[in-house]
Amino acid sequence: MANSEYEYVKREFEFDRHLLASNWIVVRIDGCHFHRFSKLHAFEKPNDESALRLMNACATSMLEKFPDIVFAYGVSDEYSFVFREETEFYQRRESKILSLCVSYFTSVYVMKWKDFFPNNDLREPPYFDGRVVCYPNMKTIRDYLAWRQVDCHINNQYNTCFWMLVKSGKTEKEAQQTLKGTFSKDKNELLLQQFQVNYNDEPAMFRKGSSVYRDKVKRKVKTDNYGNTIERTQMAITVSNFDIIGPEFWEKHQYILREVKYRYEYVKKFDNIPSIPCSNWTVVRISACQFDQFSLIHSFDKPNDETALRLMNASASLMMEQFPDIIFCYGFSNEYSFVFQENTELYQRDERLILSSCSSCFTSFYVMKWKEYFPSKELVQPPHFKAEVLYYPKAKIICDYLSLRQLECHNRNQYNTCFWMLVKSGESEDKANEILKDTLSKDKNELLFQRFQMNYNNEPALFRKGSCVYRQKAGEFAEVEASGDVARERWDVTVAHVDMGQDFWRKHPYIFNR
Repeated sequence: MANSEYEYVKREFEFDRHLLASNWIVVRIDGCHFHRFSKLHAFEKPNDESALRLMNACATSMLEKFPDIVFAYGVSDEYSFVFREETEFYQRRESKILSLCVSYFTSVYVMKWKDFFPNNDLREPPYFDGRVVCYPNMKTIRDYLAWRQVDCHINNQYNTCFWMLVKSGKTEKEAQQTLKGTFSKDKNELLLQQFQVNYNDEPAMFRKGSSVYRDKVKRKVKTDNYGNTIERTQMAITVSNFDIIGPEFWEKHQYILREVKYRYEYVKKFDNIPSIPCSNWTVVRISACQFDQFSLIHSFDKPNDETALRLMNASASLMMEQFPDIIFCYGFSNEYSFVFQENTELYQRDERLILSSCSSCFTSFYVMKWKEYFPSKELVQPPHFKAEVLYYPKAKIICDYLSLRQLECHNRNQYNTCFWMLVKSGESEDKANEILKDTLSKDKNELLFQRFQMNYNNEPALFRKGSCVYRQKAGEFAEVEASGDVARERWDVTVAHVDMGQDFWRKHPYIFNR
């Protein structure tokens, strides 16, 4: 790929946004369309304990996976993850940290669903958006967490009253009117007088949310010669439902965050929203993390596992159905690029929400579709994807970007084909790398032909060219309206394995112009 005519696309348009040094990093994720999702899956109102415990299990897995997360706080369909101040996780690159967190959380959520809802099939892919905020000191971290717990109390108290009123016979509109303008003490009185419910007796998980952190616990490690138990203090991940607004919790757990005064009204001023520049084409590129390990654990064929690639393509096709503003996708191996229409207003062009929701939604589709493509293989490790957002001012540059990715597909696949043919023929992996060192494309073609009687150009186009996913006109149909029948077009999502040269774009001008 070096010195190719398309290389300027990476050099001039791809930049990493690094988060400020010496700042605490908070990643807050939030369920997308969870009102609909909870209704579809018949969650109990105002709180579904199983759903909350599933969220807590996902948060626990996050702390197990990422040691730099020192504390997590969650309520309803939201979770905040605090990274230690000095973390160098992904060199503090914002897009990588955000997309990886929402993707891994989503993956665990889908994989653990049956543990908490054994009799409730997952009927729609759950996915999450998120944002990253930097806070300069311990004080603001404490204030941020206090703000989230106050929000938990306000929302849960309102929802408890609202659903008690609805269950007693009021309409939702009447319940909203009854609660309009009420204060906290008014809601407490309403619950006690009308329903004999003392709000303070409600489960702490509902009222205070859930905190996940590493706690000091004593564990038996062995027994001495006299039968006495020998214990050691160890750090273990725990879930609690304590008050984290006041100082008591932090005084007992000073090893998590140092004690400082608390105040939480002003924390939102740190939450600046980066927006995608207007009249720019947006590309979200995702790629799987630790995919060599993942493919080894799940015994993927080398150099290409056709079933795994078709699973990626199926997930990309579903992305186009989920997000109508995606006009084109291109993928190979463990990566996919999603091109959004120039004037998309998805999430009001909030970069973080677009990036995180795409990463999360793709992960959800991938995990939910796994059994369809690998019916005899258990998913034993959560797949997760990092992502980045790129902006391009012209459609021509988008075409060059896609050509760059297809060239990368060719280079990688040609090398991997040679490498694995050599390994399968008896060469060690080190020897195979040595044989291929500094070889050109024509050298690899000759090696395959002379040593293995293989014509590289006869390999499946899926492997050599990658996969293009786009909408194609499938026909027309009539729709009845008051003014009479109106002709409508039907567009179906299609997957093709073709060169993305000028001929392709000439034959499909509607992709950018539709």
